[in-house]
Amino acid sequence: MNPSMSRPGRQKIFAGVVVCSVALAIGYTTWVILRADRGANQGQAQGQGTPLSLEGPNELQAIQKEPHLLFVEMEEAYGDQVKLQGLDPVASQRVPTPLTCERIYYAAGNGICLMNASAGLEHQVSVTLFGSDLKPRHQFTTEGILSRARVSPDGKYAAFTVFISGHSYADADLSTATFLLDTATGANLGNLEEFETWKDGQLYQAPEFNFWGVTFAQDSNRFYATLQDLGKIYLVQGDVAARKLTVLHENVECPSLSPDGTRIAFKKRTPRVFGQLTVLDLATMQETQLAETYGIDDQVEWLDNEHILYHKLDYDPPTLVSVFVLPANGTGKPEVFLPNALSPVVVR
Repeated sequence: MNPSMSRPGRQKIFAGVVVCSVALAIGYTTWVILRADRGANQGQAQGQGTPLSLEGPNELQAIQKEPHLLFVEMEEAYGDQVKLQGLDPVASQRVPTPLTCERIYYAAGNGICLMNASAGLEHQVSVTLFGSDLKPRHQFTTEGILSRARVSPDGKYAAFTVFISGHSYADADLSTATFLLDTATGANLGNLEEFETWKDGQLYQAPEFNFWGVTFAQDSNRFYATLQDLGKIYLVQGDVAARKLTVLHENVECPSLSPDGTRIAFKKRTPRVFGQLTVLDLATMQETQLAETYGIDDQVEWLDNEHILYHKLDYDPPTLVSVFVLPANGTGKPEVFLPNALSPVVVR
C-alpha cells in the first residue's frame, strides 16, 4: 500500500543535489544523495531481490540460526548488496543474500529494505517488506529520498522516513514523512503527522511538524522518534494504538533504544559538532557524551547494552564508508567494526 502524503507543499521534490556544508556529518549526507541517482539506476536495471553471486541456502540458514549481523556492503561490484555475517566479524565470513538495499532493518523474521528509485526528475523510494527467507512480501514506491528504517523487536511493525524536500536534517527547507507499516499485510498504519502530539500536558499543534528516526520498544506498541518544530528538536514517545505522541526531551535526533530499554543513543546538535553521539538515560534524563569527535549522520544500532554501531566516512584506509563500534558510556574510541559497509543490523 502506497502511503499518501498529507502536506499540500509536498507536490514537488527538488531535482538537483544540494551540497551541504555543515561539518563532516553533512559531507556524508551529500555523498549519500550523490549515490542516490546511481542507486536508482542500478535498481531499475537490476530489480529488487535479484541474486548477484550467492552462496547456497544452507549457508545462509546456518548463520540465521545464531545471533548475527545484517548489513549493506559498499563494494561497488556488489551494488549495495545485503550480506550476513556472524557477530564476530573477524572470525566469520560475509555471506551474500538475494537483497539489494541502501537501508535495511530486520527483526523477528520481518525486514524492511529501502532503495532510491528516481522517476524522471522526481525522487522516489522503493520500499520492500521481506521475510526470514529474505524474499519480498510487499513492495511499493513513494515520493522522496530514503533516510531511516526500523522494525519493532517482535517484527510486527516497520517504520521508515523519507526526505520530501531538502536532503539533510540541517536543511532550512527540510520536510520529512515518517510512516508506520504492518509487516504482515503491508498496510500503511499512518504518517506520524496524523498522530496527536502532546507537550507539557497540553495538545501541541503547529503549522508544520517534521518527524524522523523511529525506534521501537520491546512491546512494539511504544516507540520513540524525533520531532522538529520551527527549528526546535524534541524526543517524542509514541503509542501506536492510541495514535499519540508525547514530548519527553529536547535536542534528540535519530533515537535508538538500547536492548534493555533503559537508554537512548542519539545524535545531538552542539555548537562544536552538528551530530554529537550521545546517550540519554530514560529514568534520569541524564545525558552522556560519547567519545566520537566527528559529527555523525546515522541512526545508530546497539551491538549489545554496552556498545553501539554506526556508519561514517572512513579515510583510513581510504574506503568510502565503514561501520564503527564505540562504547556507550563515554569511554574508549571509535574502531572499525565492518569495513566498506553501512546500515548494520544486529539480529538477536
